[in-house]
Amino acid sequence: MVTRSERPLTEDERRDLNARLVNARRESTQALVKTGAASALVCSVLAAATLLASSAPRTVIAAFWAAFAVVFTLWIGLPWRRLMRGQIPVLESALRANRARVIRIQSPRVVEFDEEEDEGACYAFEHTEGSSIFVVGQEFYEDDDFPSTDFSIVEILGESGTPVDAIVRTHGVKLTPERVIPATVKRRLELSEHLTVVDATLGRIEAALPATSKR
Repeated sequence: MVTRSERPLTEDERRDLNARLVNARRESTQALVKTGAASALVCSVLAAATLLASSAPRTVIAAFWAAFAVVFTLWIGLPWRRLMRGQIPVLESALRANRARVIRIQSPRVVEFDEEEDEGACYAFEHTEGSSIFVVGQEFYEDDDFPSTDFSIVEILGESGTPVDAIVRTHGVKLTPERVIPATVKRRLELSEHLTVVDATLGRIEAALPATSKR
């Protein structure tokens, strides 16, 4: 069974978003400083080792490692600062929207598709006696509680209604997949997208999926 609802954010959810916003703002201003300090430390040690092992002029060695430290700082620090700056408006939008979409799935049976190349977890849960629902994504890796007979996917929404984050909350007991469909079979199939319902039982789920067009 699948149910959907919307509600305001809980205090814990708002607190988590606020903490992430504070961290994003801090990291966006300190990214180059932190990366520069780490680069300077590492390159200083390497420069000292080079001075002991090499007969090259000290000024050449110092200039080489100083230039390397600058390059490393910019190479790592700039993308990190850009990433943190990009998160700020997203988190601010989620706090202003103050909305969460809750998708609750209750199911006694599940089949797992074996992961390949870090593409994320993929499960097909029994939806009705004759249909299955796909649950796909990096946030659905197996742990002590998931997959579960009863769980919710809490989507934190931005002002546009687009999810900016997803949180999995389990309510039932740990569910063991009836079988694991190997990657050799999986790669030949066009897997359904997250939360897509397929008109097939778990026992015939592979036969209901179209063959992939990839070669």
